[in-house]
Amino acid sequence: MVIVCAVCAVRTAARADEHATSAARPEYEATDHLLMWAGRRRAIERGFVVDVTYSLDTYAAPQLKDRFVAGGLLTLELDVVDRIHVSAFAIHGGGVTNELGDLHGTSGNTAERDVRVFEAWIDQPIGPAVVRAGLLAADQEFVLADHSQLLLGATFGITSQFSANLLGPVYPIASPGVSARVEHERVGGRIAVYDGTLANAHGIPTRLGPEVLLLGELTLLATFKLGAWHHTTRGDAVYAVLDRKLLPDLGVFARAGHSPNGKVATYLDAGVRVRPRGFRPADLFSIGLAHARAEPGDETAVELSYEVQIRWLSIQPDLQLILMRDRTVGVMMTRLTVTL
Repeated sequence: MVIVCAVCAVRTAARADEHATSAARPEYEATDHLLMWAGRRRAIERGFVVDVTYSLDTYAAPQLKDRFVAGGLLTLELDVVDRIHVSAFAIHGGGVTNELGDLHGTSGNTAERDVRVFEAWIDQPIGPAVVRAGLLAADQEFVLADHSQLLLGATFGITSQFSANLLGPVYPIASPGVSARVEHERVGGRIAVYDGTLANAHGIPTRLGPEVLLLGELTLLATFKLGAWHHTTRGDAVYAVLDRKLLPDLGVFARAGHSPNGKVATYLDAGVRVRPRGFRPADLFSIGLAHARAEPGDETAVELSYEVQIRWLSIQPDLQLILMRDRTVGVMMTRLTVTL
């Protein structure tokens, strides 16, 4: 029984999400837009928001055959009066994960080249709850830690416990589903049911069933989350999340999960996010560590990342050290993100 949490606040050019590094991650925002005119501002004020974002990842991995690789993600999102959301992707290039074969994923943007629909849903309040229905992705709602979102590694978005064991619905594949959430500063909860078969063409479902995924998550004091899932063919799992701002410029996260019959049996990650004082007030620094006890062999990833915000542009150099059973590989990345 797992939760499906939604992310669709009406977006303005003045507010930035200080955590997310990519439009593929929940609630990505930029401090400004490159293209802004009076008509667009009026539309935003009326609740009609169109965002176009392009991210380019470049990789340098001297130990691999393809030492230099690049890949990009173009995202189009439409939000209407904070209730209707549609998003689509154009994905090109590649990354190092295909050659490396790592579990955690060096980039949350890397995916098969395609032009595809991602999410398309509508929210409807019913009493104290909000129900969402349509094409949904679990990584936009569950197993989330805000303070992990600065890191570029895919597992610091949606954990490799989820992606390796369930395969989806996570970026770039959404699935027909229904979720409901109740949010309160002390106790909140989410539940969701998805089609677990994931049969689609360019993001459009081609058939439903027979597999089903159930998710559920309980939030305590906006800091702790306890969740579980059941997939009719891929098994069960439990997980816990700690996500806390300790000081105005310092936040921490930690997540743990166990899947008795999954490819990733045990998962752990932890890290910190820091805003350097007395330097550039919009910049962020983060360090994270993720470990998976898995069927092909244990794997650990260590990542250091620094994000420079310059209005509609962000530049993010990133270092990753991936410790696998048979080798250790270093990857240097840079992400450039432009919000149009």
